[in-house]
Amino acid sequence: MKKIVFALSLLALVGSASAHEGFYHRGGCCYRGGYGLGWVAPAVVGGVIGYELSRPNTVVVEQPPVVYTQPSVVYTQPTVQAPPAGMHWQEMIDPTSGVHKIVAVPN
Repeated sequence: MKKIVFALSLLALVGSASAHEGFYHRGGCCYRGGYGLGWVAPAVVGGVIGYELSRPNTVVVEQPPVVYTQPSVVYTQPTVQAPPAGMHWQEMIDPTSGVHKIVAVPN
């Protein structure tokens, strides 16, 4: 959108600048102002505008970095209770989750 607005404003500027050139009276005859190259500047500006509008727009998409976090480990002390009759407390590792647990096992 910015390119189109810029192109239209530049085209209006070039058009108003070349509108002042034209025929004028000098003595009794009509003369054309300039050297007959009044088309060069609008052609160059039009070429630049056409080139800019025809270029493909490149979009760069950056993926956010992947952040890996480790789960926090919370160690708690078991409440001091006497184990049930015929059992004692023992620390074991749960094979499914890898968590240390304190369990009651038979004597």
